[in-house]
Amino acid sequence: MVDQLSSVRKILIDRVNDALLKDLIDWLRDANPPVLTVREANEIMQSRLVTEDRVGQLIDLMLKKGDTSSAIMLSILEQRDRNLAEDLGLI
Repeated sequence: MVDQLSSVRKILIDRVNDALLKDLIDWLRDANPPVLTVREANEIMQSRLVTEDRVGQLIDLMLKKGDTSSAIMLSILEQRDRNLAEDLGLI
């Protein structure tokens, strides 16, 4: 799943808006077990970076955490924005 997330990284950076970013972060924190800690979520959301850079931070963090975290993020993306997931060939 790391390869799959990595392959769509640039498109996600361009297409994920602030509302979807917040949803992804919330769902990743609420996953069982949590994929993001409260601290990691706060660091991304409270950053003064533009949305695209914060999306890049989140993706890079998931890639560093490995296949399971990447798979969970892609699964959440499919649930939260099916059209984007279809455009990316994830579904």
